[in-house]
Amino acid sequence: MNLSNLSLFRGLVLCLSLLFARGDSVLFRSNEYSTGALGYGPFQSYFSANYTPAEWNFVVPVNDSAGVPSLSTGYIFSAPRGASVLRQGAAIYDQTGSLVWDGSIYGQTLSFSVVTYLGEPHIILWSGSVASAGVGNGYDILLSTKYELVANLVILIEICKAQITSNNTALITAYPVKSLDLSSVQGPEQGWILDSAMQELNISSNEPVFTWIASEHVNITECYNTPGTGGGSVAEAFDYFHINSIEKDDAGNYLISSRHCWTVYYLDGTNGDILWKMGGKNSSFSMGNGTEFSWQHHARWVEKNDTYATMTLFDNAGQFGQQQEQMSRGLLLGVDLMNMTVNLLTEFLPWNQSISQSQGSVQLQPNGNFLVGFGQLPWTGEYSPDGDLLWTIQFGVGDVESYRALRYNWTATPTDSPSIELVGASKSNLLSAHASWNGATEIVKWELYGASDTSGSNSISLYNKTKDGFETTITVSTVSNSYSHYAVRAIGKSNQVLGTSDFVSASSGLRVTGRTALAFFPACAVLFLLC
Repeated sequence: MNLSNLSLFRGLVLCLSLLFARGDSVLFRSNEYSTGALGYGPFQSYFSANYTPAEWNFVVPVNDSAGVPSLSTGYIFSAPRGASVLRQGAAIYDQTGSLVWDGSIYGQTLSFSVVTYLGEPHIILWSGSVASAGVGNGYDILLSTKYELVANLVILIEICKAQITSNNTALITAYPVKSLDLSSVQGPEQGWILDSAMQELNISSNEPVFTWIASEHVNITECYNTPGTGGGSVAEAFDYFHINSIEKDDAGNYLISSRHCWTVYYLDGTNGDILWKMGGKNSSFSMGNGTEFSWQHHARWVEKNDTYATMTLFDNAGQFGQQQEQMSRGLLLGVDLMNMTVNLLTEFLPWNQSISQSQGSVQLQPNGNFLVGFGQLPWTGEYSPDGDLLWTIQFGVGDVESYRALRYNWTATPTDSPSIELVGASKSNLLSAHASWNGATEIVKWELYGASDTSGSNSISLYNKTKDGFETTITVSTVSNSYSHYAVRAIGKSNQVLGTSDFVSASSGLRVTGRTALAFFPACAVLFLLC
């Protein structure tokens, strides 16, 4: 089969897999998955919703043996992207790999987390276009627990990864272009850099509270990145610093990470002066065995007082074309602020000892475990407080990545209605109602209703079933349950009705409330004819 026909064949396989839904699918130590036999970006699909979230493969299944630390609670927040991802975007999963919320409507997403704003939990996410160098254009949005838009923080700036402070302000990062002499790093004298800027922003007014610009405080000779043949124009500006995380502490100071300087900086929150540097060429600390890091991401305080602190970060240990260590890893560091020393408390090693060349995250869990996202590599894993690997999932094989992987307890009820699709068997008297509700977290069971018209007047409860993953299927006999219209209700733990779908017609044996996998059939037919 030549390359052209192979491409068409893969397209046909894709269409057929959409036609025959594989809802709530998860695999365990699947060699077919890992070798790419199932495609480079295996996905789930559904009858009642046009979503295709990444399918998980537990390469290291959960160890539930006696004596093994229990897993932390909450949902996994991930945002698969890359050329092998069918539909890029934010997604919330439960621990089993079932979809909870599909946010692909917002497109390619990087930073994606839960924050507290005005005393209430919100989702914050960055959406936009990304260049290969890790910069691009986009915006940050805040979504309520009803998935309603609350705020559009920044529009059309360089990649901005925002966080919300306890004062209900936003912390953002950006990459403005600036002219600069690069001769000290073997670049052009009349050169250009991608500077790194940090800003604290008043959300309601969009006015800056505090601004810090890297080139005003950090010399370009501190970086490990080199301009090479770049730096001579705005289009090829040299990304010397590359800020990639920011956090404000209770003292009002800022912790920022510079990927290209291999340094974590602690900034005075009043004037922006650098109070100390950790790592890199001019570290203020004596770095203990195993504490050196490079090309790092996601520096976060765990605990901190005036004399001692603990910090997590993701040590990439390499970037494209370079490798400083054998593997990337998550780190928990002890920071002695009196004696200015750093020691290694715990390291979190990947299941197959590889280098993640970009992105990544480490997050302390409420029960003391740690969740590690491996960024450019499509893996997420959980570790015990001692660094023992508890499980690892793979969410792709080819060009699939997620900027971070985080876990949160999240409770939400959407404002839209649940979805239903009816599928009738042609050779039997069975009717299957497929029910889902994107983003709803409080459903305990689904109840199927029959009625004589679309209004649902005089509707009758026919059957109820415990919620089973993202999409729950209720199958009934049309001999004993013959109605012209059907709907589903989402029921909560106190037996309250959370939401009801539209009543849809079953007159033709197959009806849907919205878009469905069957909508892809014409494209499938074309591919079939071409093959």
